[in-house]
Amino acid sequence: MIQLIRYALMIIRRPWSPRRDPFGVTTTTFRVMPWDCDLNLHLTNTRYPMWLDLCRVQSFFEIGMIPLVFKQGWRSVIASQTMSFIREIKPFAKVVVEGRVVYWDRKYVYTEHRFLVDGKLHCKTLARVAMIRGNRVRSFDSLLKAIDVYNDEPEGSYEAMTPSAEVTAKINLLNAKRDAELAH
Repeated sequence: MIQLIRYALMIIRRPWSPRRDPFGVTTTTFRVMPWDCDLNLHLTNTRYPMWLDLCRVQSFFEIGMIPLVFKQGWRSVIASQTMSFIREIKPFAKVVVEGRVVYWDRKYVYTEHRFLVDGKLHCKTLARVAMIRGNRVRSFDSLLKAIDVYNDEPEGSYEAMTPSAEVTAKINLLNAKRDAELAH
């Protein structure tokens, strides 16, 4: 129920916001409430993915993707997500989640999210996301071009940045896991 309220608040705020650069940072703020905590009295590990879903939707709103979801059938699917927990997050803490695109290839876009409390890193995630339209995986740059066309703006020329060592390691690990599964 709380998640639905958070989605509703996001929808109410987003339509009047200007489009953001798809390579900029999206910032989402949460307050850790007692129902977000586990028996250890810190943010439960199940809440992180739930909040990440909200962060991704907010990012999609900000770059102008949401109308394409409803009118052209675009959607996103998490293919893989890695979380590194660094510090616990206590009840009532104000959490700022910063998200950004860090790389994409012809099949996936890679996003990083950082959970910050008082400017200190508490958790970092790296997700591999497939953008889908018409039951086919599409590249992230094709989504960005579709957003440009939808908004009657000149089509941008989008080129992926060089992957960081962390992104390259994730790609290599996921490829190795796939190869091992295919070998059995």
